[in-house]
Amino acid sequence: MLTILILLAILASIGIGYWLNVNTGLLAIVFAYLLSVCIPGTSLNDLVTLWPTKLFLIIFGVTFFFGFAIANGTLEQIANRVVYATRNRPAMIPFALYALVMLISGMGPGHYAVFVFLSPLVMAVASKTGMSRLLGAVIVVCGGMATTFNSISLGGRVTQGIFEQMGFNTPTAELFTHQLLLDSLIVQTVIFVAAYLLLQGYKTRCLVADAPPPLDAVQRKTVVLVLFILGLVVIPSLLAVIIPGQGILITVRSAVDPTFISILGVVLALMCKIGDERIALAKVPWSIIILLCGMGMLISVATKAGTIDVLSQWLGLHVGSNSVVYATGICAGIMSFFSSTLGVVMPTLYPIVPGLAAQTGVGPTVLFSVITSCAIMTGFSPFSSAGAMALAGVQEDAERSRLFYQLFMVPLLGIIVVFALAFLRVLG
Repeated sequence: MLTILILLAILASIGIGYWLNVNTGLLAIVFAYLLSVCIPGTSLNDLVTLWPTKLFLIIFGVTFFFGFAIANGTLEQIANRVVYATRNRPAMIPFALYALVMLISGMGPGHYAVFVFLSPLVMAVASKTGMSRLLGAVIVVCGGMATTFNSISLGGRVTQGIFEQMGFNTPTAELFTHQLLLDSLIVQTVIFVAAYLLLQGYKTRCLVADAPPPLDAVQRKTVVLVLFILGLVVIPSLLAVIIPGQGILITVRSAVDPTFISILGVVLALMCKIGDERIALAKVPWSIIILLCGMGMLISVATKAGTIDVLSQWLGLHVGSNSVVYATGICAGIMSFFSSTLGVVMPTLYPIVPGLAAQTGVGPTVLFSVITSCAIMTGFSPFSSAGAMALAGVQEDAERSRLFYQLFMVPLLGIIVVFALAFLRVLG
């Protein structure tokens, strides 16, 4: 009963917020408060601790840091240069951005760093080319997830660790992780190409007729600072792969966190005097932060109430050979709406895969891929880190509001694509 009430509260927050033009996050906080009363042993102090501090810090830190680059015109200049450089083939701009996102994600820092650092640039280019902001979000999320299961990247390292904790030996864990990389690359690229066609990415046009003026001194300093901060995230991962077995490099890589690196960037920006603190702070999307963190509280209440456990238990008891692929995919998608793909969904559902595979005769790699891909699709939700960072990268209020609701369409369509590829035996 409590699980049903929680799901209704989530839907009510979104619906009431849309129809009455009230910040959905504020409604979610109210529902979280009311529902917490129904959970035995939960106090108001417990409710306060459910505020998603990490999500708040990452959105605040990144948008504050890039607020300097936006305020002094640097990000606009970079976007103008990207657009001008491709003025003869503007329809290829989405493909160039997708390739850039895949490259950086696969180099080591993984999808999370891409969501953080490339969303503002991709959305700035979108505003200069007339490209759909939803296509921009697809580029960032799909590009980041397409290569994140590479063995040197964040997703690959975490996933292999999950397999080894399940009892698989290292070669088998590596084999499963490699299969996930191939399947994720296929799924994400198919979705990107579909989005490119459906959202008319081929009509992307060059709106920059003249060559952009040269960067001024402050803008050059800003570019150097942005590259330095990006290097702090990327270089340790690369060095740890190029020179394996070095304890100091492994320690440094594990200490690198895009959230706090962004805050460091803010401090350095203030020290280098590349912009006005108040103007940069005004670029922080406070309404989006309230929305996402408020929903984060409500979703945390759902997790605390055992909603995820209910879903996984139901899955283990009610699936057959004909429905196991679709049931696990839907369950993974629903769970990912409430929680992290890497941190919760995969560690929760992967352990039941060997048993399901033995019962139904479906290959375990197929189930692993479907679980992962469907969970990634739900990650497009504006309440997840991927959707949230794509949303935060949009500077225009009207476009941001439109994108918020558009992001809810992608998970459904994406999961249909995953099921179609699984049915055609492309996955696994």
